[in-house]
Amino acid sequence: MTDWPTAVYHFGPSPCSVGGMASAIDTLVRLELGADVVHAVPTWRPGSKMRSGALAARAAAGVLRLTPSAIAHVHMSEGGSFVREAAVLASAKLRGVPRVVTIHGYRFAAFSSERPRLVARVLGMADAITVLTESDGAVVQELAPDVHVELLPNPVPLDLGAGPVSETREVVLFAGEVGRRKGADVLHRAWQSVSASRPMAICIMVGPATELTLLNLGRLEVRGPVSRDCVRNLIREARVVALPSRGEALPMILSEAMAAGRPFVSTPAGGVRSLAAGGLLVPVGDDDALGAALIELLSDPDRAQALGSAGQSLCERLMAPKVVDIRLRQLYASLTERSAS
Repeated sequence: MTDWPTAVYHFGPSPCSVGGMASAIDTLVRLELGADVVHAVPTWRPGSKMRSGALAARAAAGVLRLTPSAIAHVHMSEGGSFVREAAVLASAKLRGVPRVVTIHGYRFAAFSSERPRLVARVLGMADAITVLTESDGAVVQELAPDVHVELLPNPVPLDLGAGPVSETREVVLFAGEVGRRKGADVLHRAWQSVSASRPMAICIMVGPATELTLLNLGRLEVRGPVSRDCVRNLIREARVVALPSRGEALPMILSEAMAAGRPFVSTPAGGVRSLAAGGLLVPVGDDDALGAALIELLSDPDRAQALGSAGQSLCERLMAPKVVDIRLRQLYASLTERSAS
């Protein structure tokens, strides 16, 4: 008989905060994926160093009260998380609680090359590690060769309430940090050719501001951060999602676009290439190629629909909550059984 964990505790950013990691934790907890009881334990809040330090210390202390049949699932990226969440892993190891780490963040490989001994020491405390991209998996295997590694995307619920692409207006949506890393400047430049070719098209950019200052153009509006519900509604209204990033792991906005059957235009950064069935890929920093791809999908609803449907099928096959739930339960059960033996 399989020994299921009594509960799973996800350690990382507050699920209420902005960002792909927080969104993933929110979905895991809200849908109770991997176990019948799933909790979020915030270890930090963006923009609050003092508050985050207190949260991390409290989380590490709380681990010592867990039963060995629970699972400590720690979410990390780079930099401070390899100090902050390391305390959680150390406490869980001391308590004898099985430990899973999920690697997020586009700079993990670069950070690992800068601090290989720190990363190896921290990852070595895990019983299993899940990664979003094959390249991150290769880095983990090299630094923690004795730890089980799995490629597992973040769960994304299908948005079956989204209508057909053919019924949308010519709307391009950008959602993410409005900065150079996400390629907001590239989209801003590309919009001149798009707006000239498609006089009815509009572009909406939402997300936190960065050092990059972009002015509103004709039919291009730069907004601030919006709620997840608002992003979902904007995706439903869009014909295409644009994310011309310079650096990514596996961006949630593209997965969410695919879940709603919306095509995207992006770059082959990080793990985006694995999502290529759902959209068009253009070279990094190439605003001419980006503009041409956007014009293609705006002017051809059938082509946009075909890509959107293919992306939704890929999302259902690999990222649907029921798929991630099964894989997590199998992973957790194997660790619980190993711990019991």
